Amino acid sequence: MRGNGLFGRRGRLTLTAALALSGVAPGGARADEAPGATVAPGPAGDSYESLAHGAVRTQDVATLLSPFVDSCGGDLREIERARCRATTAYLHRELPRKTFATQSDDPATIEVSSYDAAVKGYHVSLAGCIACTEPLPIGDRGEPRYVTLKTPDKSAASLAAGVPLSKSTFAFDDFAAAKRWVETERPFLRAEFLYQPQAEGAAFTIGMAPGIALKLIAARIYNRCTGEILVSKPPSTGFADRPAPGHQDPACARAGKSPEPDPSSTAAADARPDQLSKAAIGDVMTKISPRLFDCYGKFHVPGALVLSYVVGGNGTVQSVQVGSTFAGTPTGTCSLEVAKEAHFPTFKRERQEFKYLFYLRRP
Repeated sequence: MRGNGLFGRRGRLTLTAALALSGVAPGGARADEAPGATVAPGPAGDSYESLAHGAVRTQDVATLLSPFVDSCGGDLREIERARCRATTAYLHRELPRKTFATQSDDPATIEVSSYDAAVKGYHVSLAGCIACTEPLPIGDRGEPRYVTLKTPDKSAASLAAGVPLSKSTFAFDDFAAAKRWVETERPFLRAEFLYQPQAEGAAFTIGMAPGIALKLIAARIYNRCTGEILVSKPPSTGFADRPAPGHQDPACARAGKSPEPDPSSTAAADARPDQLSKAAIGDVMTKISPRLFDCYGKFHVPGALVLSYVVGGNGTVQSVQVGSTFAGTPTGTCSLEVAKEAHFPTFKRERQEFKYLFYLRRP
């Protein structure tokens, strides 16, 4: 075999791997359908887990994107060039129809602010980055490409700042608790993305550097040791995958981070309350109350703010609505964004519904 193009020695392996990721055997026959099942974005009420069902898990993003970078030229023989073009065209059609899941190791993906005394905590930002800090070598020639989950804003100060996905605030009872969190939890935070490649309109350029934008389906931040979900868009209904027994990260063990109890274990279930107590709900609401009153301070409209919550057993907010007094108003919209960022302790039930009342008025 001659040549170094897509059907050269490396190229054939790259293309075969890309076909495997697509769930199709190299000869065109269907491979095992389950791992490569298509997951189309669902309605707003879908959970992270429902969108992730059947998604192909891969850390080899370079191979996945190689059909969008490699060309079928070079010194290929005509028959090889024809095969290359046919297969590449097929992958351009098929790959954008499939959902992939990737954990991002890019240090720019998760940013934790310095301590903010006004909120007694930290602001945690999630950027749509798979490769924002360093470009990823893609394709047979290892062409460097930045890889993001949206087309970046070129006026931003950095590539990560140009692809923001979410910003959440985590408040604590006191500075000691906040300091303990940033020292013991921050090192284990990881981002996971669900996405689809795009055949059209995916390329961008930052300065002189080329990049590829993927189509974001869902995103979340979780603790890789315990599986606890911190941020999820859309909400997660359970815990993230954790290492199987005997395969835990030694760093987790050194830090004393054991996985969350298995809900199927009787002993583990007993370690958690059946549902959130009034005191537990009150503690969380107290933490977000300063920011809710900031909403009042912006618009100066007093009244009873009723928040109707549905909270999952993993402690994340599944949904929240503002009562009729402020529904559809600037104060209500501001309050809703704050209310979504609340994070509750875990409990045994699948979910819990409750309402909480704030009186917005002058002190």
